[in-house]
Order: sequence, then structure tokens, then C-alpha cells
Amino acid sequence: MNNRTLITNAFVLSMDDEVGDLPDANILIEDGRIAGIGPGLTAKDALCIDAGGCIAIPGLVDTHRHIWQGALRGATADWSLLGYLGGIRMLAARQFRPEDMYAAQLHGGMDAINTGVTTVADYCHNIISLDHAEASIQGLQDSRLRAVWCFGFNQPPLPDSVKASLQERTGWLSSIAAQYFTSPDARLTLGVSPEESHFWLHDTSLAQHQFGVARELDARIFFHCNSFLMAGKGMGEVELLARSGLLGSDITLVHMNRTSPDEWNRVADAGATVSVTPETELQMGMGLPAIAAPLARGIPLGLGVDIVSNNSGDPFVAMRLALQVERWRQNEEQGESFFYGLPFTCRDALHWATLGGARACGLDREIGSLRPGKCADIVLLRADGVSMAGWNRENPAAAVVLHASAENVETVLVDGEIVKQSGRLRGDEVRACRLLQDASNHIHESCAAQGGLNPGREALFERMQGTMPPQEIDRIRASSGRG
Repeated sequence: MNNRTLITNAFVLSMDDEVGDLPDANILIEDGRIAGIGPGLTAKDALCIDAGGCIAIPGLVDTHRHIWQGALRGATADWSLLGYLGGIRMLAARQFRPEDMYAAQLHGGMDAINTGVTTVADYCHNIISLDHAEASIQGLQDSRLRAVWCFGFNQPPLPDSVKASLQERTGWLSSIAAQYFTSPDARLTLGVSPEESHFWLHDTSLAQHQFGVARELDARIFFHCNSFLMAGKGMGEVELLARSGLLGSDITLVHMNRTSPDEWNRVADAGATVSVTPETELQMGMGLPAIAAPLARGIPLGLGVDIVSNNSGDPFVAMRLALQVERWRQNEEQGESFFYGLPFTCRDALHWATLGGARACGLDREIGSLRPGKCADIVLLRADGVSMAGWNRENPAAAVVLHASAENVETVLVDGEIVKQSGRLRGDEVRACRLLQDASNHIHESCAAQGGLNPGREALFERMQGTMPPQEIDRIRASSGRG
């Protein structure tokens, strides 16, 4: 890789208050970091990228994605959360071989890059064995994506003969941390995703152990929280975490749709952050995306795609949904009266997908905005084609959020490395797609031989037996609606 690159003639939308928006500027990259931004910058012996007609933005940050589910693309498109739990988590997950995890992670990382995402918080909660974990990490490394790879303590229902104990899984995590995550400056860093509360509600020592191990390893914690069912015992999951002594500034709370004002105050006081995934939340009955409540309290917020087993990996869709749903919610409060202005802007939405997302993952010192000294994670959007020509120069964020899509992603750099150029990925797309299709075929065939992914409501509950305390299954059954 050339250690100096010069991007020229770009409209720079830096998302940095000091750098601002620069209508015709160059970006100098040296040794993987931004060395300068401004009009007329030159550099000897630099690789030049002409960005005329392009908008340069920070690489997008996806704060919550289960990359491994790319091998099940579209499988849950017409499902609720109950179908997802029974079909994906309880059946499909356990069909994955290590090579399937590798394929899904390789392809998923490239899929993210293709859409302008340069960083993903990868909530990898299908670690059946140490081999599965290592294959997952290798796939991400080979994709060239930046990621927080989160060791998920969840396990799909497996026979006792192959199911690993909590102590065994902890040993895997320690081994992985020592082998793959020795530098905080590496492109892949370590996170931990403890099991959801319904797995440990009646034995909080399980959570104490999982959260404690994460903190011993100095790994950021990503936790599904208040997404649908409250934790039980008359309290929400934030309150449960707080009472258990687990809430802290090193946690990214994912979803949070069913969060009370008091709980939001607890999150703010703790210094925790939030990740919102609008598309799955709206479909699967979790509730409206939580936008205004955390922002009103100064809580950093980012956006995520969540699962391509359900929806596309296009982050521009997530931006639009988050923005327009929150606008709708606040506009509804105005009733039928005329009003002036809107509560959130397109620049706000782009912030959630860039610097806000970086803050939500604890990475804002390195990524999330275009600023000298930061990592050169940069996306060039082709803005002079049919879908974006005529865009308003006074509001470039509107062009990005409301008019751009994955098809406009012209060039992507991660750490200054060109991973997509002139609309084409630099990695081996053909190999990645072939491996993913082979994995997908195997998983679907295995599921079909065991009753299929979606065999009906009661069969889904049968699959849950033995995976969580019986009283939790009964509570979910009692609260489930349409059958």
C-alpha cells in the first residue's frame, strides 16, 4: 500500500465542527491517517484519486450487526421477533460449521464495505466452538473491514455432548483475546456480548461472570436491552443492570425501545451509549426507534443494520428510517396545526451514522469524522449521476441521507487502504459470493430436514424448551399475540 494518498477535487462533508464543509478540497493521507484537508493541497509521490463529482464523507459506522446471518439473507423478511427466535436462533444457528462462519463473515464484511460502512460492531452470538470463533475472526480480517468483534456468550440449543459450559466458553474468549486482540490500534478490536437477561434473570451470577470477564479484558460490552419483553420482576433491563451493579460507561445498549424516563436517566448518569436498528425494530414489534429520549439526555447514539437475514445492509436506509420516523413521532404531537421547521435534520441523521456511531462504540478519537490525525476511513459518493445530480450545495447532508444509496458508493478507504474503487470491491467478490452460497445451501438444507425454518407458532415454542428457564418460556408464550 502506498503510504501517501491524495484525494483531490472532493466536496468534503467532514462531520467535524472545526474542519466544516469544504466545497472543493483535497485530503492528504499518510501512513493510514489523515494528514491534511483543504483546497490546493499537494504531495509528491502520492497516489492520486480524482474525486471530482464526489462527496467525501467519513466512513459509516454500523453500531450493531450480526454479520454471521448473511448466510440466511432474507429468511426472516416476513417474520416477527418470535419467528426469528425460533427459526434462526434455535434452529438455523446450530447448523453453521466453522467454514460457514468464515464465509458469512468474509462476505458480510465485504458487503458492508460495498455500502460505505467502514466499521461494524459485530455482535457474533453464534460461537458453537473455538473453531467457529476463529473462523469468524479470520473471515473479518480477510474482508479488510474495521470491526469491533464481539464474543457472544449465547449458544444455540445443542446436545449436551457438544454444548460447551460457561467456563469452557470463557476459556475460548481468553484464548482468542491473547491470540488475536493484543493491540488496541488494530483494525479488529475485541468486544463482548453477554447473554440476554432472560437467560440469567433468575441467576444473576451468570451475568456477573460474563460482564466481569469483559471488563477484565478491557473489552467494550454490547448488550441487547429493553427491545421487547421487559426483564421481569417488575423492572426494565436497565434497572436490572443497575441493581446488579453491571451498568457502566463501557456498555453500548442495543435497541432500548421499551425504556422508561427513569431508566434513560440511569443510562445518562452511567455514561453508557445506545445503538438503534430502525428496520428490524419497526418490523419485529420492538417499538419505535429510540432517538429523541437518549439525545435529549446527551447519550451518544448510533445506528445499525442488525440482520441481513431480514433486511438489506444499506446504511442509508437506516438513516432515512431513523430520521423520518422520529420526525413523524414529533410531528404527531403538533396535531393538525401548521408548524414551522422539523425537530431533526439530515445532518443529525448523518451524525448518528458517523461520529455518533463512533462515540457509541467508544471509537470517536480514531474514526467518525474527517479530521487531521484520525484514521483515514473515507467514503467517496458519486454525486453527479442520475440519482444525485442537482443536489443542494447548501445542504450536502440532505443529498447523502435522502438521495444516496449503496449504488453511489464510488470509493472506500479503511486505514488509508483502498478497499473499493471506481464502484468495484478490491477483494475477491467471486470467491466470497461462492463461499457464502455454499454455506447458505448447506444451512437451508439442514433446516429443511429438521422441520423447516418457520414451522408454526407452537413448534417454535417447542424449539425453545431447554434453552432458557421454563418460566421465561411461559412468560413469552403468554405475552405473544398473533399466532
